[in-house]
Amino acid sequence: MSTKLIKQTIFGLTAILFFGQSKAQLSGSYNVPATYASIAAAINDLNTVGISGAVTINIAAGYTETAVTGGYTLNAIVGASANNSVVFQKSGAGANPIVYAYSGGTCTPGTAFQDGVWRFNGADFVTIDGINITDNNTANPATMEFGYGFFKASVTDGCQNNTIKNCVITLNRINNANGTAPAVDGSRGINVVNSTMAANTTILTITAGSGANSNNQFYSNTIQNCNIGIALIGFADVSPFTNADFNNDIGGNSALTGNTIINFGGGAATNAAAGVRTLAQYNLNVSYNAVNNNNGSGVNHATTLRGIYLNTATSANATISNNTVTVKSGATNSNLTAIENA
Repeated sequence: MSTKLIKQTIFGLTAILFFGQSKAQLSGSYNVPATYASIAAAINDLNTVGISGAVTINIAAGYTETAVTGGYTLNAIVGASANNSVVFQKSGAGANPIVYAYSGGTCTPGTAFQDGVWRFNGADFVTIDGINITDNNTANPATMEFGYGFFKASVTDGCQNNTIKNCVITLNRINNANGTAPAVDGSRGINVVNSTMAANTTILTITAGSGANSNNQFYSNTIQNCNIGIALIGFADVSPFTNADFNNDIGGNSALTGNTIINFGGGAATNAAAGVRTLAQYNLNVSYNAVNNNNGSGVNHATTLRGIYLNTATSANATISNNTVTVKSGATNSNLTAIENA
């Protein structure tokens, strides 16, 4: 290689390194589809450069986008904090933006990796406000296992202080296949689970409070056509439970913040369905939600059906109040409960 060519190569590599590292961290307001051509591009920048101040991603009312194959993944954002949060929100009057599921998923509730539209991978201090999720896949295994999913990046890095609000999440109830713990059965509108996103069926042993999925809020959403509306599956810690999920909130403290969970279950009806299903949750609130598995546009579920199901959480306390629950069974020999608290 000539001396001139060597110099040109070194200069080119230096330029690539300089410009690749020179992009500033994000701070302030950005627009889709203006500043960024897509939600995927905004997520990529957040993952790549982090933030130096509060960030708002304004997504134009009526905007639509199909998620990349495998779904979006928002990692723990460098610089995120209570003061430096990230908000994805609808901008302007009109219909909520819609993110459509990618076509042709290949996974099931029993596989290690599962099909979903938007993953949070150890992300903190993120709000999604008025961004709908729709799965138009009509056959299994193409259907999504979840709309919004919260996963732990490691045993010391969970998802904390996040909010999903004012969203309409529509999946497909025909996804009713067996889940392998900690993954639950069938499709879930919002899925919070004690696993990594690559190993949904492997239970994690959390070693620090930072590894919990805690302080997350789910307000004023409409979740429909799923097998389970909202699933919160935590780590079954031992006393004093410092590494368990704490303070997750489904519905807030007024009718203005409650969720509407409708037309769930009724798919293949092999497995149980529920509007809300939880495990190992501490200081949990489930209040002011309207839960109805068949409002006239659903199907009466043909096996075990629960409106709100709080499974075991040793020595925990929970608030379940001011919910309106309607459950309609199509079974002849299966449990039917409005609220079941274990």
